[in-house]
Amino acid sequence: MKRDALHAQIGHFVLAFQAVEAAMVELTLQVVDADSEYVATLTTELEFNSKARALDVIYARFAQIHGLSDQAPHAQFHELVGRIQKLATRRNDLVHSFYQLLFTVDGELALLRRPTKLKPSEGLREQPDEGILPARLESEIAKMKQILKELEEYRRSAIEAQSPDSEA
Repeated sequence: MKRDALHAQIGHFVLAFQAVEAAMVELTLQVVDADSEYVATLTTELEFNSKARALDVIYARFAQIHGLSDQAPHAQFHELVGRIQKLATRRNDLVHSFYQLLFTVDGELALLRRPTKLKPSEGLREQPDEGILPARLESEIAKMKQILKELEEYRRSAIEAQSPDSEA
């Protein structure tokens, strides 16, 4: 894999994550079933993890009201939100890092990620290294695509619950 392709992979990861965030907002709009401008305005002002936590609670309530689940939180959706939040942490790590090219012992081109972590209370700046092989990013992108499919399934089930006589 060439250098530009490695850099493009980071961009693909970020864009896939943005698609997950947009899908979360779409699901929120569907579940809340309110004026889309109200919801869009509120979700625009929320940090990502706040959006995720809010949607977790909103969906649990929706599922209870519409007989999809009697649990709070909705166990499967709560697990999905947890996976989304882990990917959000990874996205932040990738975006807020410095990169160099790395050749593995097998001669494969990879990225060396160097995040800068400050520990002001200890007066330290850490720069732990992480070698990122293309296969790892592809695996993480595949996880996001799976999450997108699951969010779409929840959106469709919300539509069906709101109007059981019509198709999604």
